[in-house]
Amino acid sequence: MPRKFKVTVNGREYDVTVLELTAGQSASPVAAPAVAAPVAAAGSASIAAPAAVAPAAASVAGAGDEVAGMGGVVVEVLVKVGQTVASGDQLLVLEAMKMKTPVIASRGGQVTRVLVAPGDAVEGGQPLVTIG
Repeated sequence: MPRKFKVTVNGREYDVTVLELTAGQSASPVAAPAVAAPVAAAGSASIAAPAAVAPAAASVAGAGDEVAGMGGVVVEVLVKVGQTVASGDQLLVLEAMKMKTPVIASRGGQVTRVLVAPGDAVEGGQPLVTIG
């Protein structure tokens, strides 16, 4: 049986409905309600519901692209367009969860594109460098 609660997050109140389950009971296939609109505080203008954040679409990797093995932030780019690299050379450094991870060239060739810069946030599978 669904129960209704009022939750305050970062100073905003939300009306939520929670389905209480007991041990061994699974949730019914009832569709979850859409994001609840925040309740306007007394004396204030109505507050718009927070917009749903659509996941950023990662670019599709092509031939010769070296991709991020994980999401993170680019700390350092070690290659430039036109530079020749060998398989196993370090191309750049990503940081995720306070760990720095090198991105290594899986092939040798000439760098034809550098698609990121230090400080850029990247997703796993996102092309970083193209080696032609």
